[in-house]
Amino acid sequence: MGKKMTMAEISKKLGISTMTVSRYFNDGYVSAENRLKIDAIVKESHYTPNIFARSIRSQSNIIGFVAPRIESYTTSLVIKGALAAANESQVRMLFHATGFSHESECQAVREFNGLNALGTIIIASKRSVEEPFYQTLDNVLFIGKNTPHHCCLYYPEQAAIKALVSQTITQLKQQQAPLEAIHYVYDDRMLSSRTKLMQETITDTIPELNFSLQALADSEQKIGYQEIQLQPNNVYFCATDNIAIRLYRRAKEQQLKIGHNLWIIGIGDYDYSDLLVPSLSTVAFNYYQVGYQAVKKLIKRDFSSAEGQFDIKIRESSQFI
Repeated sequence: MGKKMTMAEISKKLGISTMTVSRYFNDGYVSAENRLKIDAIVKESHYTPNIFARSIRSQSNIIGFVAPRIESYTTSLVIKGALAAANESQVRMLFHATGFSHESECQAVREFNGLNALGTIIIASKRSVEEPFYQTLDNVLFIGKNTPHHCCLYYPEQAAIKALVSQTITQLKQQQAPLEAIHYVYDDRMLSSRTKLMQETITDTIPELNFSLQALADSEQKIGYQEIQLQPNNVYFCATDNIAIRLYRRAKEQQLKIGHNLWIIGIGDYDYSDLLVPSLSTVAFNYYQVGYQAVKKLIKRDFSSAEGQFDIKIRESSQFI
């Protein structure tokens, strides 16, 4: 009799996910190549799945959650809200971080469907809402992107960005700040819609000032910021508070004083943004509530889209001190 193995051991030995192995034993979708690999190891080891593995496909209290990265501050707030709703409703949540890989995202959704999940919540990437595979599914919910073809919980980014830009520039002009140019710094892996909105808003609001887009290949890598040369009397809007905070360091390295001859504004209102010196101007979205609402919608089978809320936080980093 062959040595007993677990699905995790089969997964590790073959270099495939445990969910793929589970789908194999529950008649879910598995590629022909992976099915042949699993067939071989099952015959070799005389593997017999346990009761859990046999029954997991019949479960209906699972919700999948897919995101480009789980460690993101805003994603973590969405997750906290989702977990609170899941615990209240006694459903299980399974998480998958794609590392910004669209192929990994699609595979995760297939695997959650193979587990007969109630549905999958996806933090939308650039390609998510354009994926033809998702158009065949009625149990997918997107967060952060508004599209007429899917159920979406989206943030009112157009109104928020317009308000943030308008209030920032109006205040600086009233304070007679010597504005020379405006920039938008963003992560090229993120959604392109925010970048487009920011560009249109700034060029419409202050067409007399020069405007530029500055893309970071990976906003989590410190080395990318060394290429940014901050300029005095310039305003820097940032796609996230994290990017803004990194620019604080660059300003210090270049001996520029935020609030005096440089202005930096973020998006997200992270917990520590108001503790910076000077405190960071930004915009807050109701991330926690969106995560909570997403789970409740899947449970209720309510696939109507809904818009979130925002709150502008004008602080010291956008003032002419």
